[in-house]
Amino acid sequence: MRFERLDLNLLVALDVLLDTLSVTEAARRLNLSQPSVSAALSRLRDYFGDELLVQIGRKMMPTAKGQELAPAIKEMLNLVRFRITHTDDYDPSSSQRRFRIVASDYAYDVLVSKVLAKAEVLSPHAAFDVSPPGPQRIRQFLEGDVDVMVTVSNYMIDDHPSQVLFSDEDSVICWNKGEFAEGISREEFLSARHAVAVFGQEQMPTITEMHFDTRGVERDIALRVPSFSALPAAVVGTNRVATMHRRHAQLFSATYPIKTHPLPIEGPVVREVMQWHKLRQSDTGLRWLIGLFEAEAEAL
Repeated sequence: MRFERLDLNLLVALDVLLDTLSVTEAARRLNLSQPSVSAALSRLRDYFGDELLVQIGRKMMPTAKGQELAPAIKEMLNLVRFRITHTDDYDPSSSQRRFRIVASDYAYDVLVSKVLAKAEVLSPHAAFDVSPPGPQRIRQFLEGDVDVMVTVSNYMIDDHPSQVLFSDEDSVICWNKGEFAEGISREEFLSARHAVAVFGQEQMPTITEMHFDTRGVERDIALRVPSFSALPAAVVGTNRVATMHRRHAQLFSATYPIKTHPLPIEGPVVREVMQWHKLRQSDTGLRWLIGLFEAEAEAL
């Protein structure tokens, strides 16, 4: 189909090219040959009067025009994908759809794993990709490439639907043979050596760390680890302590030699929410998945 002399099929190729920055990878995703994708790029360059993608060293990079076009093309294709060509037919028992979920290891351990266990029974041919949160995942969410994002309410994305799944609070974990095995006071907590979780190359802080920072709570950070799930092992065999969401700490107390105590200072109220793209409201497959999240969250 053509519009204003442009073959609209070429925009699908351009969207993937700008996403992958690779003719080879774009060809794989589009299930086309590399020469076909190269020819499509050549036609796009002629139409827009711009290189769109240029080779710099061993990488391809978008030109200023390519960067300008990328979000507009993504938005247009999402409108077609989710509003115009969408079908109401969805059968979980036979669907081979691959769902994409963004969730922290905390959300995965507490809830998402239960959702996926139920999904395996109800939809044995479906597949799921679960990725940790971060700037790249937010970009993918905004582009419509994520089905469900589970995050804390502080990190919700404006203008997209959301639903609270469950609430939690913080607790303190320590080695069950260490100095604080029988309990920990406010003074001991503030003077102890702490392990904390940070995320990604950006070393993003947790909601707990942001809460403490905004209130001027100073601690001795002895160890930074790359996930919530690494915190129990970070305190075992030491007198270090860690602040961990209570539901998560309770799960690990069954498998690690740790003790869990109430947090002796004011901590944040943790609200886990799920979000989905606003253009996907009528996606029946997504509605099915959201229903599983709702049911499992209610059962917590």
